Amino acid sequence: MPAAIAVRLRHAAWEQPVAPLDEPPGALLVGDLPLCRWQERAAAAAGLAVVDVEAGLPLPTGARLAFTADAVFSASAAARLLAARDPFVQAAIAPGTPLSRAVARMRGPDALRVPLWAGALQGRLAAVDARPAAALDTATPQVIADEQGARAERVPPYGPAPHVVEVPAVQRLCGEVTHWLEALELSLAALATRRLELGLGEGKDRLGAKVDVHPTAYVSGSILEDGVRLEPHASVIDSFVGKGVLVADHSVIVGSVIGEGCRTLVDTSLRRVVAQPGSTLSNLGLSDVIVGRDVFLTTAVSFYGPAPGHDVMVEGRDTGRALLGGAIGARAVLGARALLAAGLALPPGIIVVSKPDEAAAKLDDAGLARAHMQLGDRARDF
Repeated sequence: MPAAIAVRLRHAAWEQPVAPLDEPPGALLVGDLPLCRWQERAAAAAGLAVVDVEAGLPLPTGARLAFTADAVFSASAAARLLAARDPFVQAAIAPGTPLSRAVARMRGPDALRVPLWAGALQGRLAAVDARPAAALDTATPQVIADEQGARAERVPPYGPAPHVVEVPAVQRLCGEVTHWLEALELSLAALATRRLELGLGEGKDRLGAKVDVHPTAYVSGSILEDGVRLEPHASVIDSFVGKGVLVADHSVIVGSVIGEGCRTLVDTSLRRVVAQPGSTLSNLGLSDVIVGRDVFLTTAVSFYGPAPGHDVMVEGRDTGRALLGGAIGARAVLGARALLAAGLALPPGIIVVSKPDEAAAKLDDAGLARAHMQLGDRARDF
């Protein structure tokens, strides 16, 4: 067993699927990798090998770092913790920063500690339960600075007091994925972290093997994995595009994370969208949305915002966002003219055609009668 070990604590409570994405946190895209591989890369960069240990079991000799299966952290965050002088420390996020606002959307302003520990771990975490309260009480919080601030983008509704969406741009990234909104915001933050690590500012790109960029297409500040194809007049800006993705004619992708095997249809426009692998995406202006695996999304699907001057609410909690789409569950099919409330999470496998109250899965006798009236009587009308 390696001399220097990072322990990934496994527990059923940390591996429950994140609704409505229908996958555990470790399988969700965080920047350019699924979370489990992101953790392994960050640990390796800090000189540690990841070993999985079921929660409640003793930690192996040589364990220097421990984290839960739903924890997000960067290599520089791990290195900062490992360099701490205290014998037992836990990562914490600086309050009042863009990153703290992002991770506290669904759990309140006090949720600034991240389940990532370093130092004298033996005996401290040997009996970790679903939520290690004892460890939280005894570990010294080590603040991970949000030193890079955020990329602020102006969004509707426009007016004398402009509304902005903040995407944290931080090298010492920390967080925890337990909710779809956290998956969206931390994935976008991780994309910014990865671009900082690779030095992709000022329009620089990182292209994989056999990437086909049409002469009229445009790429800036982005990571394009092996086999990506950009058709005529497509644009990819400050984004990650996974293996084998097809970006169709005149599509525009900005500040987004697009998973392996996805494809867009012609004239698609995506901004701050996180799409899990295997999805088909087509829209005229989708923003701030997380899309589950194997979704089919056609054109004119829209999340409409709150009343002017109000923030989007999610599950009764104010997100502090004037602009937010929602979450589209894995394997969902959304047809044209599906109008959805901001902050809505559509369940996995749902089929929505036309308007939400006419979802195919929910048609009652009255809905079928309306459909019959629209189609007419074949014996009489054809």
